[in-house]
Amino acid sequence: MPRSYITTLSDEELTKCLKQIKAFDGKTRLGVEKALRNGTKRVRTGAARRVAVRSGTLKRSLRSGFSRAKLEGVIRAKQPYAHLVEYGAQGFFTKPKKAGIRALKMNIGGKAVYSKSARVPARKARTFIAPALEDEAPRIIADVKKEIENAKIKQEYYTCS
Repeated sequence: MPRSYITTLSDEELTKCLKQIKAFDGKTRLGVEKALRNGTKRVRTGAARRVAVRSGTLKRSLRSGFSRAKLEGVIRAKQPYAHLVEYGAQGFFTKPKKAGIRALKMNIGGKAVYSKSARVPARKARTFIAPALEDEAPRIIADVKKEIENAKIKQEYYTCS
């Protein structure tokens, strides 16, 4: 089982803007990188605000990162159950899997409890990363477009003189 949960969400308009980046200079790229990095941090903050909190472990495990090479922000949760909170889980019955073992051992309230089978209840999705991105995406797109427009204005200014 993976040790962290990473999700990828993309936006067509943002992708279109980023494809135009190659036509501009280094300062423009740095400006766009800064806009994307700040946007990624805002998405992480929004996800932390929205996450369901029981013990706070999942909230504290949220991290954000940015890849300059790919111009890509990443929000990840280091808890292995983060995807179950984000997407929910189906209920199921479980029995011991190893041959010769007749009971499941569970720790409930600090005491060992044995059972022949167990029913794990279904859990509804309690999304926190996707809504954070949906709320922040227009602002990220606006920031990137602003940097590109500033570059176009500067480029026109230098070519005309």
